[in-house]
Amino acid sequence: MPHLKRSSMPIFWPLSRKKKRFVFVPSPGPHPKKECIPLAIIVRDVFKFCELGKETKKIIKNKELLIDLKERTDHRFPVGLMDILTIKKKNENYLVLPSPKGFEFKKISDKEASFKYSKIIGKRLLKKGLQLNLHDGRNLLLSKEEKDKYKVGDTLKINLKTKKIEKILSYRERADVLIIKGANRGAKGKIKEIIVKKHLQGQRVKVEIDGEEKIFPKDFVFVIPKNFNF
Repeated sequence: MPHLKRSSMPIFWPLSRKKKRFVFVPSPGPHPKKECIPLAIIVRDVFKFCELGKETKKIIKNKELLIDLKERTDHRFPVGLMDILTIKKKNENYLVLPSPKGFEFKKISDKEASFKYSKIIGKRLLKKGLQLNLHDGRNLLLSKEEKDKYKVGDTLKINLKTKKIEKILSYRERADVLIIKGANRGAKGKIKEIIVKKHLQGQRVKVEIDGEEKIFPKDFVFVIPKNFNF
């Protein structure tokens, strides 16, 4: 079974590096390995439902947990940014958000758990239609006529039951954003300027956070609604 040395695990995993030598490796999935936490670690070390790996696997195999309203039985399933975690027995839902230490799990209502915010990170025009690549591994195929409706950097509000797009949050000046990487991870701000000139880091964005303007790479920002109070 694949394992990872604790000395090599991402620093935001809630584990001591001085205890057992190995930890679970995330399975290939919707989030990059360096930007996710295996489901087993969430069950055992974040929520502390159990202490042993065998108990953790049993809980997950019993289909007691949902990610984005889907049952997940792989204890190494990668959980990441903006995922919705549902604990069936407790009837509780949690939203995965960035924090200075990595991720935090914010409790949300059933209504809030019925939709998800996903960022467009790629856009391709295919013979079959317009393909949108989202940050959580999803690929949406839309009609070619909608090619000017969406752009890379926009955030989509997706109904997890119908799989339909309910709203587009545009990547533009004055948009509210969440910082998802770097030293300001978890901070909220507003885009003051999109810097379009070429740069080694790609497009950059000037964001106002608590009255102070800071510049970030485009992939550090995630557009959120104005009433995003999590």
